[in-house]
Amino acid sequence: MNLQAAVNLINSFSTRELPLRVGVDGAISRALEKHKSVSLPPELKAYIDTLCPQQSFIFEGVGSPINILTTADLSWSMPGYNIDPETLAPIVGWKDSWFLIANEGGEPIIVDISETNSTSTVYSAIQGGEGWEFAPIADSIGLFLLCAAAIEHAMDFPGVDEALDDDFNLADKAAQWLFPFIKQHAPTYYEEWVAVFENYEDAM
Repeated sequence: MNLQAAVNLINSFSTRELPLRVGVDGAISRALEKHKSVSLPPELKAYIDTLCPQQSFIFEGVGSPINILTTADLSWSMPGYNIDPETLAPIVGWKDSWFLIANEGGEPIIVDISETNSTSTVYSAIQGGEGWEFAPIADSIGLFLLCAAAIEHAMDFPGVDEALDDDFNLADKAAQWLFPFIKQHAPTYYEEWVAVFENYEDAM
């Protein structure tokens, strides 16, 4: 799913419109490329220049929100991930090709710039005994944004007072919208996005 298609879908249900910037000169992505003498994958480059937020932006969900890095936050120096924030020493185990675009409760969400397909797989990680353990959560940055926006919408669904009950079941109206939506647009990653809800299997 490309960025334009994702934005169109998000804007069809979200109360927060995501505008694509037009007429940009690509200065931000070019500066990042020049700093490391690399070529960024095409979707990541387009995301940075046309959609990456310029002010703080989060997607609320279940538990920790997803914090989307702003254009000012994008950097090859990622304190807490590849650089020790106190000593500024490199952190062993973080690959140079891992580019941080977001985080969730401190856990990194990245694109691997060594992958040069037309769209960029998005990965999230948990801290394991031997470093970060990454798993794919979306086939593209556009799909990642769409799924995050859909979860946020379900948690503040129109006409629903309480999105979750005590057993972590998603309210019926929200579930009837969210589960088929994620299954339609991100079938490969269905459980990655909705397994937090006890009733997610009802739509399987």
